[in-house]
Amino acid sequence: MIYLDVLLLVNFVTTALFLLAAGLLSGVTASGWRVTAGAALGAAASLILLAPTAPWPLGLAYQTATGAVIVLAAYGWPGARCFLRLAAWFTALHLALTGAVLLPGAHSNNFSVYLPLSPGLLLLCAGGVYLAVQGVLRLLGRRGGQTVPATLLVAGAALPLRAFCDTGFSVQEPLSGRAVVLVRYAAAQSALPPPLGAYLSAYFSGGTAPPPPELALRFVPCTTVAGHCILPAVPAALASAPARPLYAAFCDLPPPPGGWEMLAGEEVMCSI
Repeated sequence: MIYLDVLLLVNFVTTALFLLAAGLLSGVTASGWRVTAGAALGAAASLILLAPTAPWPLGLAYQTATGAVIVLAAYGWPGARCFLRLAAWFTALHLALTGAVLLPGAHSNNFSVYLPLSPGLLLLCAGGVYLAVQGVLRLLGRRGGQTVPATLLVAGAALPLRAFCDTGFSVQEPLSGRAVVLVRYAAAQSALPPPLGAYLSAYFSGGTAPPPPELALRFVPCTTVAGHCILPAVPAALASAPARPLYAAFCDLPPPPGGWEMLAGEEVMCSI
């Protein structure tokens, strides 16, 4: 016998767990309310368990489509590559749970699984699995340590840069809330459009003239181990995720160890 309240609770918690674990494995974070929305959709989608058994291609298509909608609700559209990575991890975790049909008392239908667990045991197991994923990531290390090629679109110009993932870099432009990438001015200088290049050259030489309005330039506060600074930033996007607007903040730094030319956080690097 299947109890509807337990079915919805089990799938709400497991969906939230899968979404958080997929984000950890992909280096992406989501707000609590978005994870809650995705988990609620997952709980609603589990009602297919009560429907008549459909042909397996139809059941698989249903799970694939609802999985994509659930991931979209939780993480939005972070770019095609990042979305596919999130969806792949979410699907893998879901299929792993499907193996639980071998457990005594489990029910399955249309690729949905019902486990008759008490709410307390369910929450304990879900928390244990989530902590296990975090432990594995801490043991193996997160993405980072090497530079990867990336193309940054700035003011109509394409800047080929070597990007480095800094897991602690989470600077945002204060007004728009958009993520910021840090670009070494010397590495990008030759490829910048002349108006932007001329202004940045004057700025880093100590000039105080206001930026031309057409640059849409803003100043972004940034705090590092060296202290607090204000950096000029302009609208930008990655060529691999043009629909996701960013800000490129420029700094006047010598070549650092590792030779990176663009510094980005995990969420941005997931789109490269």
